[in-house]
Amino acid sequence: MQELSPRERFLKTMNFEPADRLPIMMNWLTANYVQHLTGLLAEEYWADQIAAHVRAFKILGVDFCEQLAFPPREEEQRSWSLGEQKDWSNPDVVAEDLELTSVGAEQYLKDLRAKREDEIREICDYQITLQRKLGDDCVWFFGMDAHGPHSIGFPYGKYGYEGFFMAVAAYPDVMERYWRTQAGCARFHNECVVEAAQRLNWIRIGYLGEDVTTQTGNMISPAIMTQRFFPHLDHALAPLVNAGFKLVWHSDGNMNDMIQPLIDIGIAGFQGFQEECGTRITEVAKLHARNGDPLILWGSVSSIEVVRNGTFADIQREVQRVLTEWPHPGLCLATASAMMDDVPKDNITEMYRLFRTLGAVQRGKS
Repeated sequence: MQELSPRERFLKTMNFEPADRLPIMMNWLTANYVQHLTGLLAEEYWADQIAAHVRAFKILGVDFCEQLAFPPREEEQRSWSLGEQKDWSNPDVVAEDLELTSVGAEQYLKDLRAKREDEIREICDYQITLQRKLGDDCVWFFGMDAHGPHSIGFPYGKYGYEGFFMAVAAYPDVMERYWRTQAGCARFHNECVVEAAQRLNWIRIGYLGEDVTTQTGNMISPAIMTQRFFPHLDHALAPLVNAGFKLVWHSDGNMNDMIQPLIDIGIAGFQGFQEECGTRITEVAKLHARNGDPLILWGSVSSIEVVRNGTFADIQREVQRVLTEWPHPGLCLATASAMMDDVPKDNITEMYRLFRTLGAVQRGKS
C-alpha cells in the first residue's frame, strides 16, 4: 500500500479500514527530550512550545494530537490540587461549596439560547486555529480541553480527596444535585460541539475522560456509580453519541469496573490502560462497542515498566505484545502513561521507530 497522509491513516483506522501502518498518538514529551530531538535551544523551545513539539512529532512520525499536554516552564505552573493549599478536610464545608457551585450552574442553564451561538463560534474558531498550528502532518479532532467533549467527574482537584469523598458519603442529595447540574452544563456544551462539527465538516471523534479510579479500582463503589454517576454522564454525552461521535475515554488505574458501564452509555474506545494496575489489554480486546464495532484503543506500551527501565529488545517485545493482544482494527500506538525525564532519551526514540516499523508490519497482516 502506498504511504498515506496522517489524516488518511488516522481516519481509516478509526473506521476499521486498512491503512499503510498503525497511527501514532501524541504522547507527553519532556522539554529536555524535545530539545534533544530537534536541536532547539531552550529559549527557542519556550518561545513557541507548540511549534517545538510539532517539529518533534514530525520527526517521530506522530499522526494525531488528542490534547495540548506540554510541560510547564516553572514548577508552580503545574495544576496541583487546590486541596493542598486550602483546608477542605471538613465535609460540611465541601458540601456547602458544592451547593454554591450547583446554584451557579442552575443560573447558567436558565437561558442557553442566548449563549448557544457564541459557544459554537468559539469552538469553531478554536478548532481551525489549533489545526493550523499543528499543521497538515498532525490531525486534531475534538480533544480533551475546554472546547472538546465535556464529561462530569469528581472535583477532588479542588477539594482534595479526604474532604470530597467524605462529602460524597455524608451528603448524597448534594452530590446528586451537583452531578445533575454539571451534566446539564456538559450536555449544552456537547450540543454545541455537535453543531460545530456539522458546520466545519470536522472529524467526529472526541477524546475525554476523568480520573475516577485508583490503582486498585473505583474511587467510589461501582454500585454508587451506577446509581448516582453514570445516569448523569449518560445525559451529558448523549448529544455526541447520538450524532455518531466515536468517543475515546482516558483510562488510568484499574478500570475493570468502569469499562462496561462506559461502553453501555456509548464510549467507543479507550486510551491508556496502566496494565500494572490490573486492567489487561487481552481481556478488553474481547469486548465490543455498544453498536457492535470493535473497540478503539490508543496505547498501550508500558512507559513505567518497560520504556523507562528496559533495553531496546525489551521495548520491541513490549510493542509486539500490544500488537499481538489487540489484533483487530482500531489500534493506535502510544504509551500507557507519560514519559518523564527519567526515561532514557534513546529508549523513547527507539520506541517511536518501532511504532513506525512494527506498526506497518501489523497492518500488512490485517
